[in-house]
Amino acid sequence: MDAIRYRRGNQPAFAAALCLMAGVAVTASEAPLRDAPIVWHEDDRRDIPPPDERDPNLSRDAIESSLFRPMGRLFDPGRFVRRVGTLFGGDHVRTAANVNTLDEVPNSSWFTNRIGLFPITPADAARGPLTGPGPDRSGIWTVIGGKTQGVTPGFTIRDASGDIFFIKFDAPGYARMATAASVISGRIFHNAGYNVPEETIVEFGRNELVVGDDVELELPDGSERTMTETDLDDILQRVALSGEGTWRALAGKLLPGENSGPFDWRGRRNDDPNDTVNHEDRRELRGLQIFAAWLCHFDTKQENTLDMYVEEDGRRFLRHYLIDLASTLGAAANGPIQPFCFEYSVDFAAILGRVLSLGLIQDRWRRLERPPDIDEVGYFESEIFEPNRFKASKPTAAFANLTDRDGYWAAKIISAFNDNHIDAMVEQGKYANPDAARWIARVLAERRDKIARYYFERVPPLDFFVYEDGVLRFHDLGTERGIYSVSSSRYRVRVAASTADRRCGRWTTWRELEETVANLEQFFGREELSSVPISESPFLAVEVQLTRGASWSSTTTVFLARRSGRVVAVDR
Repeated sequence: MDAIRYRRGNQPAFAAALCLMAGVAVTASEAPLRDAPIVWHEDDRRDIPPPDERDPNLSRDAIESSLFRPMGRLFDPGRFVRRVGTLFGGDHVRTAANVNTLDEVPNSSWFTNRIGLFPITPADAARGPLTGPGPDRSGIWTVIGGKTQGVTPGFTIRDASGDIFFIKFDAPGYARMATAASVISGRIFHNAGYNVPEETIVEFGRNELVVGDDVELELPDGSERTMTETDLDDILQRVALSGEGTWRALAGKLLPGENSGPFDWRGRRNDDPNDTVNHEDRRELRGLQIFAAWLCHFDTKQENTLDMYVEEDGRRFLRHYLIDLASTLGAAANGPIQPFCFEYSVDFAAILGRVLSLGLIQDRWRRLERPPDIDEVGYFESEIFEPNRFKASKPTAAFANLTDRDGYWAAKIISAFNDNHIDAMVEQGKYANPDAARWIARVLAERRDKIARYYFERVPPLDFFVYEDGVLRFHDLGTERGIYSVSSSRYRVRVAASTADRRCGRWTTWRELEETVANLEQFFGREELSSVPISESPFLAVEVQLTRGASWSSTTTVFLARRSGRVVAVDR
């Protein structure tokens, strides 16, 4: 895994007083250092019995998420003490529970490292989660289900190859807006590492559809009856044509496995023995807030998640998905709405602020305007966007636990998407107006850079450390990804011998660097580095700091195994 890391780019414990003096934060959750390979795979795909389909009470969940859980967090004494402790360093909640010793998220049924650790091409980015080209067009599509309720009607088809797809349309008057957003955002989430459905844009004519036998049609009152060809005609008449006799739609492939219902943003599933980490303590769910901020994905309620009971290599387990990504990039089911991503659906703080200000202070979202003469784009902009002020439709337990380290993890993945990746993904939205594609791509790039700058200023973007033949090499993601200039960046390092529990001996003096390469033996001498016996202190602690021309940053500490030369831990 050293090669992988090279390519890609708390409260202190008194038992570690010497390292504490050097600025190393040690938490109770940190295991002793081990000269062993890094854990890159979470053991959460063991064979389990079929779980029940989870069907939460959505009204009760909305009340709990918007009122009772936030009040509980506000008056939690442990959280209050940690919040006060942030004045002296540390964070308001405990470190994420599922990170490895390099402060990375291992692969699991929740998340698979992709662009964050491995280089991908624009073509890979454009393909995203697709395993094929979309619905098979070599024969007739058979309609096997339909609905007339909701903002837009839709139906389910079985294509010529027997695969099942859900066909969804844009809201009336907002052609291409939501369908494009869903395709683009799905590719972004997949390339970042999340599980999402396979979605493509399709255009079809009426002659390519036929209603199957005994198909149930879901009516607005919730009842069902047998669907007819006339019903299909009625559905299509409610949707605007995209061309002469053709319709544009989003085709989402049926996920593999059995539907087990949505996952919650807190706690664990009682019927899943593999679910051993509280969801609010999973970094990929905490950090999802930053991806949601990037894409203006306000509709992150648990109904837009899904657990699927799947079979893989003879084992059956739950895989966790994000679904229904159309409410992104300024789009929404009913069309764009200004307050989305700026306020909760029921935002007591915003309401109180308006009351106390007597309306004299204008809400930020009232300054939003849609781009002129680009009907396919909603309220999606980068000028007033602030990464730390994003709000979903309702408060989320995992988002409430976001720390700067979680945000940094998300920001470095987001900053790995270059402009070519973004252009390739936006192209899959198939906007009719080229200006719409250019607008979305530009805003995504500008929001990306704002997110990177915000978190790189809080957590030094020094990463992907490799130690070889006495030389420590690392990456400054801030300069590599164009956030800061190379000429204004300098670094410094110092070294100490360390025990397995991070107790450090005498530190060397600081040595300054102009590049992200430190020849430790040349700087400090082989004799000095080996002056403490390996049996007493089997590790080296290397502190690294950076400056952009003002003061030195906080410290990133890298622990090296002296016998093997392996990088065994990174503390931020």
